[in-house]
Amino acid sequence: MSHRLHVGIDFSQKRADCCLLFPNGQPLELHQAFGNSPAGYSLAKHLLLDAMDSYQFEGIDVSGEATGYHWLPFFLQLAADPDLEPHDLKLFLLNPRWVAWFKKCFAQDDKSDQKDPYYIAERTRTHPPRVAWSPQMDLLPLRFYTRFRFHLVQNLAREKCYFSAFLFLKASAYRHLQPFSDVFGVTSRLVLTQLPSLDELAELPVQALTDYLYELSGHHLRDPGDNARQLQHVARESFPLDATLALPVQRILELTLEHIRFLEGQIHQVEAWIAAELASHPAILQLMTTPGVGPVFASGIGAEIGDLQRFLQGAKWDKRRRRYRPRNLRDAEDAVAKIAGLWWPRSGSGDFEAEDRRMAKSGNRYLRYYFIQGADRMRHHIPDYAAFYARKYREAAKHQHKRALVLTARKSVGLMVGLLHRNEPYRSKED
Repeated sequence: MSHRLHVGIDFSQKRADCCLLFPNGQPLELHQAFGNSPAGYSLAKHLLLDAMDSYQFEGIDVSGEATGYHWLPFFLQLAADPDLEPHDLKLFLLNPRWVAWFKKCFAQDDKSDQKDPYYIAERTRTHPPRVAWSPQMDLLPLRFYTRFRFHLVQNLAREKCYFSAFLFLKASAYRHLQPFSDVFGVTSRLVLTQLPSLDELAELPVQALTDYLYELSGHHLRDPGDNARQLQHVARESFPLDATLALPVQRILELTLEHIRFLEGQIHQVEAWIAAELASHPAILQLMTTPGVGPVFASGIGAEIGDLQRFLQGAKWDKRRRRYRPRNLRDAEDAVAKIAGLWWPRSGSGDFEAEDRRMAKSGNRYLRYYFIQGADRMRHHIPDYAAFYARKYREAAKHQHKRALVLTARKSVGLMVGLLHRNEPYRSKED
C-alpha cells in the first residue's frame, strides 16, 4: 500500500469541509471546515503541508464532488500551487452518485457537512479513480460556452411551451390547423401580436386578408391566399375567448414572445462565441467535417470529451485471454459512451436475464445531449446512419424515434472518438 495522504473535501458556496485519512483509513483529521475563499484555501493548504511534514507521506490524493462550480476555484488553486507541486498532488473529481452509492455500503449515517468529507476521502482511498483530474484550461472556455447554450436552449423550449398554453386560450385551433409552417415564424408572430382577436380576421374578405398577410410578411409568403383561408378556418374552429380574459392573455403572449426573441438573440450570440473559440482547437475542428455536425455540436462533443488520451491510460483486464492488456480505441469509445450515459446496463440474477435493458442516462448530460442532437443531423446527411436509424426504428416496438435516435447516437460515439484520436477529417465509406 502506498503511503499517501487521502483528503476528502465537501464543497458548498461558503465552506470547504475537509477530512484527512491515513493510508489505512484511520482519520488523521476527521473534520476541518475552511472558508471557500482565498483565505480559507490558504489555511487548508497549510494543514496539508503540516501533515506532509509530520508524517512523511509520499503524496496527496485530494477528492471532491462535482457539485455545480463550487469546487472549481479551489481545485484550480490546488493544481497551480507551487508549494504543493513537490508533494505529488493528485486531484480527483467524483460524481456525487459514486459517493452516494458508496455510502450505502456502510451502516446508516448522518447526511451532513461533517460526515460527507469522510466518505469522499474513503471512496477514493478504497476505489481510486483510474484517471486524475486536470484543469485543461484551454478547453474550459469552449465548455462554458456550449453548456451555456444548452442552458439557453432548455429555457427557450420551456418558454415556447408556456407560450403555447396561452396560445390555446387565444386560438385553440391555431397549432392544430397550422396556418403558418412555423408558429414562431416572423409572420405568425406578427399576426398573433398585432391582431388582438382572430374574430377580426374571420370578418375580413379573403382577398383583403391575403393582401394584408402578404404585406405583413414583407412579400415572403409563397401562397398568402392559402394562409388567409387557414387563418379564417382557425378563427371558426377556435373556442371564443371571454372579453375579460382577452387583454391579459394578449399581454402574456406578447411579453412571452419578447422573451423568446431575447433568448434566441442570446443563443445566436453564444454560437458566435463558440465559432470563434473553436478556431483554436484543430482536433475538434475535425468533427465539423462530419456531414450534419456543425460548430456547435462539434464543440459540445469535443469540449466535454476533453483529452482523449486519459481514456487510453492504464491496463484493462481481458476476460478472454485472462490477462491485462493496454487499453485501445474501442475501450476509449466504450468509456466515452458510458460517461455520456449511452449504455444499457445488464440486469440478471441466477438463471434470469432481463430482456428489456434501460438506458443508463447517468453521467454527463451535456455530452449526451450533443451526441443525440448531432446524430439526429447525421442521419439526414449520411446514408449509412440513415439506414441504421431506419433499421432500429423498424425493430422498436414502441417509442420508435427515441430508441432509434439514441442507438444512432451510440453508433456515432465510435466515429467521433476515432476522428479526435487520429486528428483527421471525416471520410465516407465510399472514399
